[in-house]
Order: sequence, then structure tokens, then C-alpha cells
Amino acid sequence: MKIKFLYISFILLSAIIVSSCSDMRVDVKPAPEVGVHKEGIINPNSPNFHGVLIQNINWNLKECQNCHAADYSGGVTGANCLTCHTQPNGPEACNTCHGDFNNPAVIAPNKEAHFKHLYTFSNGKQVECIACHQIPSNFNSAGHIDDTQGAEVIFSSLSLAITNESTTQDYDAGLPLFTPNPSYTKTNQTCANTYCHGYFKNGNTDNVVSFTAGSNGAKCGSCHGNAATGDPLPKTSAQGGTHPNATSCNSCHSGVVNLVNGQWVIADPTKHINGLLNIFGQEREY
Repeated sequence: MKIKFLYISFILLSAIIVSSCSDMRVDVKPAPEVGVHKEGIINPNSPNFHGVLIQNINWNLKECQNCHAADYSGGVTGANCLTCHTQPNGPEACNTCHGDFNNPAVIAPNKEAHFKHLYTFSNGKQVECIACHQIPSNFNSAGHIDDTQGAEVIFSSLSLAITNESTTQDYDAGLPLFTPNPSYTKTNQTCANTYCHGYFKNGNTDNVVSFTAGSNGAKCGSCHGNAATGDPLPKTSAQGGTHPNATSCNSCHSGVVNLVNGQWVIADPTKHINGLLNIFGQEREY
């Protein structure tokens, strides 16, 4: 009796299995691969490009390191960031965010006055980043990535050059000590009271310059001239100014400036806007 019961149970179970299998679908698609990122993560033209993603999380590369390893070599994902980020420091290199991704030597944005200050400035000594910004020693340095939008402008170096010090050869007791107090107005992106743009002895101390004007170069008068009249030459003592009564620039500043087709042009950019007075073939503090 027991054997008969087991036999009947086996027959019923087999019938259920056969019935179930006869209804089994064979067109079921395989499960999709699970991915963390959306399509376009490595396409620079996609709104899902990882550069956009990182920008939206305030450049927090630790989120990348969680999966791609601390050295960005791939980690659990196997996707090695260093395949594309071949420059020193990988994704943490300056030009990843600030400059030309394909040229590690270019670390300034190619817009507004940044690029001109660092690379194409033909009227003076090349301006370094430190003149206007605090330079971090590494990507995670304090103050580099913070909650303040944009880069903070912190003047130092050349922008603070002091002129007419009493210990200098060309000291003028009738003039004050010119100590720049640079300021940057973020709302209209202008700089004022900087040595670089006129705050020096015999300079146009009221000059305010726009960071976004897009000019090919400031005219001589913006820093040296009479702002009231637009005269490109410094206001001489005969005009009520402080500059000697000489109007031929290269008579005193030979090797620095020349007259070409009726226009004064800088002959040697390294001798202009460098914190020193270039006069009578000498370069000295003033």
C-alpha cells in the first residue's frame, strides 16, 4: 500500500513538472549588465560625461577613488583612469580642470585674461598664477576645493610691488610711498589698485581694468597716462603731474620701448611690468 502511494505521488509530481515545462518561455532576454554610470560617461560631448559629473559634485575625486582605486588604476571596476589621464598626477593634474587636457604645459583656461596673462602676453613679463591666486601644493590642499564657487583671488607677488621707497636711487621726496592695495570685484570682474595696472610712481593709480574686456593689450595710457585726457604718456610736471618733462619714452627707457610707425611699442617684454625701473640702460628698484 505504501509503495502504491509513493508510485501515485511520483506520477502526479511528474505530470506537474511536465505541465509546468510546457508553459516555459524560451524568448526571455538575458538580464542587462549592471552599470554605475549612464551611457556617455566617456564621451566629452555627452551631458553624462564624467567631467560634467565630477563638476556637479564639486570636483570630489574621492568619489572616483571609491571604485577606481586611490591611484586611479582601475580598482574594482577594472577601468583604468590613467589610460586617458596620462599626465603626472593623473586626474589630479592642474590641466584636467584648468587648462588644455591634451597639453599638460597649459594650465590656464583659454578664455578671458587668463591665457593672455600666462602665455600670450607681449607687453610685459609673463604673469604667474601666484600673482592672483594661492597655489595649492596638491589637489587636496586646504582651500583648493571648497564650498566657495570659483577660484578665490588672493593677490601677492608682482601685484603688490611697492615703489618710491626712500632707500632707492630714484626716490622722490615730493611723492608718497606707493603701496598697492589690490582688489577684485567679482560682480563685474574688475581689478583695481594693482602695481601691474598702474599703481606705481608716476602711474595711473586710478586705473580699473576689466578681466573680460578681451582686449589684445592695454594701451600705454591706461597705466602710464593721464586718465582724464586719454593721453598715452605720463602726466609731466609741466602738466601738473609727477613725471619728468620728457615725452620721448626711449630717451630714458632705451631697450624697453621703441617708436614704431608713430606708436610706442614694447621692445623687450622682460623689462616691462617686472617690478623694477628700467632707465638709462639700468634695471633698478624704484
